[in-house]
Amino acid sequence: MRLLTKTTLWYLVFALIMFTIGGLIAMSMVRTVVKRETDYELQQTLREIRNAASFENGLEILEKNNNISIRAFPKDQVIQADTVLKDTFIYLKRTQRVEGFRKLITNTQLEDQFYHIEISEIIIEEGDIISVVSWIIIRLFLFLTAALLIGNFLISKNLFRPFEHLLKSLDKFRIKNNEPLSTMETKTQEFQRLNQFAEDMTNKARLDYQNLKEFSENASHEMQTPIAIAQGKLELLLESPQLTEEQLSLVHTTQQSINKISRLGQALTLLTKIDNEEFSAKQPIDFSKIVAANVQNFKELAGMQGIRLEAKLASGVQFQIDPMLADILITNLLKNALQHNVEEGWVKVQLTEKYLEVINSGEAPKLPTAQLFQRFKKNNQSKGTLGLGLAIVKKICEVNTCEVDYTYGDEKHTLRVTF
Repeated sequence: MRLLTKTTLWYLVFALIMFTIGGLIAMSMVRTVVKRETDYELQQTLREIRNAASFENGLEILEKNNNISIRAFPKDQVIQADTVLKDTFIYLKRTQRVEGFRKLITNTQLEDQFYHIEISEIIIEEGDIISVVSWIIIRLFLFLTAALLIGNFLISKNLFRPFEHLLKSLDKFRIKNNEPLSTMETKTQEFQRLNQFAEDMTNKARLDYQNLKEFSENASHEMQTPIAIAQGKLELLLESPQLTEEQLSLVHTTQQSINKISRLGQALTLLTKIDNEEFSAKQPIDFSKIVAANVQNFKELAGMQGIRLEAKLASGVQFQIDPMLADILITNLLKNALQHNVEEGWVKVQLTEKYLEVINSGEAPKLPTAQLFQRFKKNNQSKGTLGLGLAIVKKICEVNTCEVDYTYGDEKHTLRVTF
């Protein structure tokens, strides 16, 4: 949800709450004003009755009013004067329903006689007040909603245009490209600071990326030369006839360590390149052919280890990926299945339109399954593996929007890559 839309919704929710509270206050105020005005009219009518008492037949004329009731007490009876205002309900014949009235009841002396007077005045019903106030509140809220929506559109088109432009530029930003970040000129200080911060951070990220790339490439290249020299020297040393068995063992151990360093440098360089998205030549490829070719290449190695390698591959499976990464992915999965196997074990490869699955026999893992995809985490520390094979598989899956899962059960390991 966009920032401006979310802000508008919050404003509308807040406005709805405020309008509801305001409506309740308005209804209470209208009710109070109506009652006060009605009481004033009743008092005014009472004053008219008192004025009419001084005229002949004045009271008889007023008494004809349906809302006025005047009853005379005996002349010799003295009544205590008092006045009461109250709400009541009266059935009206013309509407044939009960209506709400405000009534003034008083015992008062007019001329030389006491009278009991009741004056009634219809008042606005509670439902009418609620209806009128609700009508006003709803229409005001709808007007405010329309105004906010129009304002949202106008603001997003004008005020927030530099912000929208910056978001689009950041979305298109690629650290490998040397194109500067595109920003829009604005007079808003906050947007100016945001644009400057984005430019500084992207320039720094690009510089750090270039430095890291050069370092990894130089380190990988420079390491290979002394490693190759050391390997050559060791091979020459192995040809010396004067070496003892102990010395030969030490030379072999040194060779293995140097080979491991070489493979480690290559694996870390590969991970760095994948992280930096250097394998960007994604294209639809025939995944079935690549899997079949790798299975065929590994069959001889599996046979030498006494492991049975079987494959059930669907033909024509298409997957969009860099061809080199596809080859590395399958190679690492098969190599992992052979390295972590048992004597006279087996490996089964299955490829469908939805997934690639590599199942192999083997001992139960000694590490939590989630850690096997981390760098330098190995199930068997005694084997000469680097602990980077599954980390490379995981990274390749991450950059190609597919998922890799590992499970163990019934004495078999299952690695599934879901497209």
